[in-house]
Amino acid sequence: MDRESRVTELVCQSKEAEEAAGVETGYEELIQEGHKVIDNAPVPGDGELIIKEEHTCDNKERLRRHRKADKLEHALNQSILEQARNEKSRQDGDVSERKRRRNSASKSEATDMREDRPYSQVNGMSTISRGSDEYTTEELKMVLGSNYTVSPAIKQEIYDLNCSFPNLDQSYRIFNKIGEGTFSTVYLGQKVGDSLSNEKPRDTSLVALKRIYVTSSPQRIYNELNLLYSLRGSQNVAPLLDVLRFEDQVIAVLPFYQHSDFRDFYRDLPLYGIKTYMHELLLALNFIHERGVIHRDIKPTNFLYNPFTRRGVLVDFGLAETQSECISSKCPCYTRSEFKNVYRQLEVENNSQFPKNGYLKDDQRPGRRANRAGTRGFRAPEVLLKCNNQTKSIDIWSAGVMLLTLLSRRFPFFNSTDDVDALMEITAIFGVEEMKKCAAIHGLGFECNYPRFKDRIKLETLVANAVLMDCKEGDTFADDSPAWELLCAVDKKGTVSESSLGQEYRDAFEVLNECMVLDPLDRPSASELLTYPFFSDVV
Repeated sequence: MDRESRVTELVCQSKEAEEAAGVETGYEELIQEGHKVIDNAPVPGDGELIIKEEHTCDNKERLRRHRKADKLEHALNQSILEQARNEKSRQDGDVSERKRRRNSASKSEATDMREDRPYSQVNGMSTISRGSDEYTTEELKMVLGSNYTVSPAIKQEIYDLNCSFPNLDQSYRIFNKIGEGTFSTVYLGQKVGDSLSNEKPRDTSLVALKRIYVTSSPQRIYNELNLLYSLRGSQNVAPLLDVLRFEDQVIAVLPFYQHSDFRDFYRDLPLYGIKTYMHELLLALNFIHERGVIHRDIKPTNFLYNPFTRRGVLVDFGLAETQSECISSKCPCYTRSEFKNVYRQLEVENNSQFPKNGYLKDDQRPGRRANRAGTRGFRAPEVLLKCNNQTKSIDIWSAGVMLLTLLSRRFPFFNSTDDVDALMEITAIFGVEEMKKCAAIHGLGFECNYPRFKDRIKLETLVANAVLMDCKEGDTFADDSPAWELLCAVDKKGTVSESSLGQEYRDAFEVLNECMVLDPLDRPSASELLTYPFFSDVV
């Protein structure tokens, strides 16, 4: 029997009593009101009536009939709601299991939060997603690529993280591990809100959860989170969405940006793609430099670029510092920066009354100490020379190395094992004389007895030779690869002249030569580089 028939039967059973009491119309209004309450009322508790009426009539028979009607209505409501409960239970079969798992994790906190348990014991984690508002495996494959998989080891790692961080899975569902570094691990997740019911989450967008290792110093963690919070308002810099903390564990929540692995596209990126890549990177650098922040770790893995949308985002501010923290008067280049024009006029090096720059071969003085943070192959010369006065120019040098990598199709371009090897790699390009001048800027001497490093190599020739090496190895190029024009510009001696290159390539090498200047004071800022002709047609 459907709902309408049962309500009609209920009215018929009470009709005689209502007519005798003279309240037939009022009772029909009561039934209509009961329909509205049935449609909108929450699940009642034991003994609670959906339909309630204030009985003001003194007629005992009428009260008895109304109470009977109330009971019948309540029985009807209970039947309907029971069916709804059963349906909801079938849809949310994992809710009780999730509650049990959370309660178990909370109880284990008092004894041993890090107790190892096999992943196979967790039924609620057997699949990546549950519920209509979560991402399915197929949807994640569409977002992250067809090769998206989650290994058993990563599943166990995610489970251990949820156990060691109480209530984490109530706010975020973790799907996979997408990155790992020296100081942190990054997971892919989804914000789900605080409710355990089947209601739609407040936000279903994907996020990146950066778990900062407990070995990191508290000051470093605070510095990174503080900078992330202050660097909001740019589409080229990842903002901080949320911070979670439990005891010594800290998780920073940032947006997830769909991007491609640098190794998948850097060899085949056309010149316009290189142009947009560098334009997006310089926009990000200009944004943080204007706010007095130095990133210190500019490299491809910290710049998430999507070659299809031509959009890039700068991430990972774990080594970042403010400009004021990097400035020091201990290095001679600090005084030179204050009186740069005066020093140029004096030409101290050519004045006979001053001794030439040099150094003690058996120097017993303690060595210099300076911030050398960064990734090998991308650190500027002043960082390798332990200069105490490091400015935003170190980020410009790193950006130049990335442009050199894109043009030469060689990654990593510099592959040194220590600071000495890194200086030798730079010397091989710029020559011994240029390196001596660079060292003198910072009050140091430089000596190299390798004869092949005497002369400087033009960056155009360096890039062309790198491309030629790929040709000898049987490599192939895309039709729109910048390698074609570079190969056409190489003469019989293996060098490249600017006149043999097209205007667009000359503009590209102009940016490269400006970024990779040994003197940090002569490197242009990001805002100045954005005005160069190379970026004039970027949309």
